[in-house]
Amino acid sequence: MLGAALLGLTFSCTSLTATYATQAPIQRAASGRRQRSCVSASGALDGSYDAAQLAMMEEMCIVVDFDDTFLGEGTKKDVHLIDGVCMVPGGPPHRAFSVFLFDENWNLLMQKRCRDKILFPEHWANTCCSHPLADNAMFLGSPIHGEADGAGGAIRAARRKLGQELGIDADAVPEESFTFLTKVHYKAPLPGPMPRWGEHEVDYILLCQRPRAEIEATLRLNPNEVVEARWLTQEECREFVDGAPHPEDATRPQWLGETVRHSELISPWFGAIARELLHPWWSALKRGDTVSPDGVIHRLAGSQEAMEGARTPFMLARAGAEVTT
Repeated sequence: MLGAALLGLTFSCTSLTATYATQAPIQRAASGRRQRSCVSASGALDGSYDAAQLAMMEEMCIVVDFDDTFLGEGTKKDVHLIDGVCMVPGGPPHRAFSVFLFDENWNLLMQKRCRDKILFPEHWANTCCSHPLADNAMFLGSPIHGEADGAGGAIRAARRKLGQELGIDADAVPEESFTFLTKVHYKAPLPGPMPRWGEHEVDYILLCQRPRAEIEATLRLNPNEVVEARWLTQEECREFVDGAPHPEDATRPQWLGETVRHSELISPWFGAIARELLHPWWSALKRGDTVSPDGVIHRLAGSQEAMEGARTPFMLARAGAEVTT
């Protein structure tokens, strides 16, 4: 057990004016290699990346159409490069998942991605966000099977990544503790005037509730993935997201007419989900209501623009990905 239950949220940034409790996070990652991730002008990965991050850029992700129908496969690198198969105008998304892990009192476990992540470093996100892998793909030297199987595959991938990123043992999050709720489609480049990377995903939203003591008993942050983890109440989460800068307006002192209350970064997928979808689900769960799958794909930030003029088979062939017809 990692000490007393966290009651609030504190961030070390000078512009933060929202009031949170002053207790420490439940865990910060131990110091690891702190090389700053970089990429060559051509988009090639170079030796300054952490070895584990480099290896994972060769994972085979699942490329889908805008209705989440399988189209082919592409490496994690190719589907995230700004001029790669999924990020070019009209290109298709790839499949992802997002886990929202709650404790017995419906507090949400959040993570801050480490500074050496290639994609959205030092951004806060929900508990775990990653990709189901194609059948026979390799993950850190081990073959992957069964993750391309829709919601069931996303749950299997989620248990794998909860262990790899946060150290949470698979026994602490059995398959039957997960609920597949819905899918969201979004597209977002990394912040900055000339981003080299971005996300374009159909994201499976997975809910899981487990006793906090069981989660914290195995929680061990991987410093190549996560720098910090915290439990948030619904009210703290709402206030934190509402007070964060919007990445699309990151050079201005105010975002979309709202005053910025702190400088911590929010991942685009979590920000969109939290602002548009999360809280009605969260409130229903706290009331004891059942939240059931809705059978739709919610089109969030960037999705409509991504769908304009799509030429999916052409774009896949252009990137050299396998196309299934």
